[in-house]
Amino acid sequence: MRTSRWVWAVWALVVVAFVLPYGPLRDVHAWYGSFLVWTLIGIAVLAVNVLITRDFNDDRELHE
Repeated sequence: MRTSRWVWAVWALVVVAFVLPYGPLRDVHAWYGSFLVWTLIGIAVLAVNVLITRDFNDDRELHE
C-alpha cells in the first residue's frame, strides 16, 4: 500500500480518537473507558507509523 493511504489511516484513527470517547462512549463515567480507547488507538497509530516508515532508506550509504 502506498504511504499516502497509510497517512490517511493515521488521520482516520485521530478522528476516531476524538469521536468515539465524546460520542458513543460519553455516558461511560469511568476514567479507564476513554483511557483504554486512547491507549489502543495510540498503539494502532504507532503500528501504522512503523508501516509508513519501513521502506525509508538511509541515503548516506549510497553517496559514500
